[in-house]
Amino acid sequence: MIIYKNGLITLDYTPATDVLSVELPDAVTFGVPELERSLEVVAENVQGYDIKNLLLDSSQVEVGGIDDASYKILVTKFISDLTKARLQKLARLNTAVHSYEERVVSVASEATQKHNSPFEIRTFNSKANALNWLLGQ
Repeated sequence: MIIYKNGLITLDYTPATDVLSVELPDAVTFGVPELERSLEVVAENVQGYDIKNLLLDSSQVEVGGIDDASYKILVTKFISDLTKARLQKLARLNTAVHSYEERVVSVASEATQKHNSPFEIRTFNSKANALNWLLGQ
């Protein structure tokens, strides 16, 4: 069921599996403020619906145009917001750009350690594999 939709993101929640699926917008196309607001909406809904499993599709997100300091702030705030929820697992679909992935992993790892994140984060190449992990299969 769609719990939120605007011109940038759609939050699709499946109560039976407690999985929220979100395709993130491209920061280059829509701008950093829109990506930041999209991440805030995701975190608000994870908290509000008490969601345990989050599937973030960032395969179309290009972050090369975001400077390191801004990117770090963006990811750290998102991780911090998610630690206020009862999220257990975050599965992320990666981009095909290796340099972006290295950056994401580095910044996300630092943010989860900083906030002593209670949830697991894993990155996947396919939605099927991500869902299998989220569902414990």
